[in-house]
Amino acid sequence: MKDKPITAIEQQLNKFLQAKCLIPGGLGLWEDYFRKICTAWGEISGEIRPQHIIFSADNGCNMEGYVGYNYEVTQKQSRNMLLGRSSATQFCNFNNIPYEVVDVGIASDDDIGVDRKVAKGTKNILNHPAMTEDEFNSAFQAGYERVEHYVKQGINLFSFGEMGLGNTTTSACVLSALTGADPTETVGPGSWPNKPDLMKRKIDFVRAVLDKHKASIVSDSEVERVRKIVAHVGGFDIAAILGAMLACVEFKKPFVIDGFITAVAAACAVHMNERITDYALPSHHSREKGTELALAEVDITQDMVPIQAHMSMGEGTGAILMVQMLKMTQHMFVNVGTFADLMKL
Repeated sequence: MKDKPITAIEQQLNKFLQAKCLIPGGLGLWEDYFRKICTAWGEISGEIRPQHIIFSADNGCNMEGYVGYNYEVTQKQSRNMLLGRSSATQFCNFNNIPYEVVDVGIASDDDIGVDRKVAKGTKNILNHPAMTEDEFNSAFQAGYERVEHYVKQGINLFSFGEMGLGNTTTSACVLSALTGADPTETVGPGSWPNKPDLMKRKIDFVRAVLDKHKASIVSDSEVERVRKIVAHVGGFDIAAILGAMLACVEFKKPFVIDGFITAVAAACAVHMNERITDYALPSHHSREKGTELALAEVDITQDMVPIQAHMSMGEGTGAILMVQMLKMTQHMFVNVGTFADLMKL
């Protein structure tokens, strides 16, 4: 296989970094991600202007009591995030990172945050497709349009989070359907206690869902196959994040993956557009079992993930930590002195 030709921006980055008073490769992953961000932008800049977007939605399997806890927690925690009282929003406030909560399907009569409500939750995927084709398109477009909205305001780095009881279950369904992996490889505890009997119940549920929908989630077109998988066994949050990530590619803006749910969305996105790998940045390695498998779809291995903190909070908590570290290192790379200046001292 021939080596890919070096692009103009890569040549600029090589010269730029060679001039700096830095040990080549001494900053490891941070140099890799500085290069990746600048390459995505097509320019060398030290100013990261971030936006964090949290997509909230309920899942029918949870509302009918098959998995998880009281589905009303989704709307209560979404309101809590609007007040800045959740872990992710506290991280945002402390680090001056703007955020928003987008209601794409919370099971409430009123709208919470930015109103893009498709329906009051998806249907129970054990018995029905999660959403209609039109509903998938609405959720997907909601994610796409939020990115487009902020790009017009000068935002150049996005991070994504989610809120919705039952979404580790829908994510496991999507990942197994996408990759063919057995549910034992994709199902983790989520918000449940990690007990064998509960895990068996969750695995059995995912296996039953996949069996129910297996004939409906096939297509000769890979893009159409992904759309069918998310529409049949996914959630509105996954569909919205999928749309947002593909918008990032179109507008040439890098984005930060959070945990399991957003990693599954990224895995779906790369099956629709392989250029996702040029824009996706990992943040933390969630303790959810399927995380490594989902990230591998985006060509991200565990040694490429900076934060190894065994987190599984959701909302984008890990992504926000990563954004702040990226802001700091991006500033450093651009403003650190040159070797020539050093030698004049």
